[in-house]
This record gives sequence, C-alpha cells and structure tokens, in this order.
Amino acid sequence: MWLGIVLLALTETFNSLKPQPCVKEPELCQPTSKLQHAILYTAIALAIIGVGGTRYTMATMGANQFENPKNQATYFNWFFFTLYAATVVSITAIVYVEGNVSWRLGFGLCTIANLIGLVIYLFGARFYRFDKPQGSPFVGLARVVVASARKRNLQHSSGGSKDYYYGHGGVTDDLVGSATPSSSF
Repeated sequence: MWLGIVLLALTETFNSLKPQPCVKEPELCQPTSKLQHAILYTAIALAIIGVGGTRYTMATMGANQFENPKNQATYFNWFFFTLYAATVVSITAIVYVEGNVSWRLGFGLCTIANLIGLVIYLFGARFYRFDKPQGSPFVGLARVVVASARKRNLQHSSGGSKDYYYGHGGVTDDLVGSATPSSSF
C-alpha cells in the first residue's frame, strides 16, 4: 500500500509522469504516453493489493496481541471504529482537498499519513508478540490444491436441504435465541 500511495503522489509531483495540460480546445489534447499509463496503473494496483492484503489481516494480527477475550473485543471495536473513521475522512476531506485545492496536496497528505503509520509500526514492533512459525505455509496451500483437484469430479447432492453446513460431529445444533422472521425492528 505504501509503495502504491508514494507512486501515486509521484505521478502528481513530476510533470513527466502526468499528461500535458490541454490547449483551449479538447481536440488538441496530447494523449498520455504508455509509460504514464503503466506507472499510474502500477500505482493503483499496488495500492489496491496493499489495502486488500493488510486491512483485515491487521485486525487478526492486532487481536492476537491480547490474551483476554475482553481485551480482544475492545481492540476489534477500536480497530474498526478507527478504520471506518479514516474511511470517512478519506472520502470527504481528502476528496475535498484534491478537488478544490490541489491533487498534489491530497496525495501528499495520504503519503504523510501512511508514513506516520509506518513509523508508529516500526517504533512499536519491538513490543509486539510474534508467534513462532510452525511448519511451512505452503504445505497447507498444497493440501488445499490437492484436495480440490481430487474432488473436482464429485457429484453434488440433488436435495437442496442437504447443501448446508453441519456442525461438529455431522449434526446440526438448534441455535438458541435465533431470530424468527417478524415485521418489527
């Protein structure tokens, strides 16, 4: 994510990485170069991969720092509150800055916010609890691939009522306090 945001900021900072401004008539605009497209799409792809790869894994890794389930629940509450508060800021304040002030300042603010987060993470890393790896992570992945390859030709059951998850031991448990359909909130 960090690399994608920095690359996006660089596309706005350096004139060689952004399209030339149009002359008075739109027909006279010069097209963007392949290099400009490549850098822009690479920046967007890196930012998307970074967000997709970190947003929810941070939640589980952060909760792993706590032994007590109550502390884990508190962490999750604050994590998601902060996550969505930052989302509101990013879709209001940053969009306002980029639309009314300048793109450079908007991308700069995003880069600075990411840099602050990275610095906080690096300074706090010595206090984090790290689980020791047990075995290779590729073994589990290989097992899934092999199992799915073996089961690719299995016939599915025709009865729709049997196509749901059975609890541990192969039986379903009646849920205590499950909601019944009603017209009230």
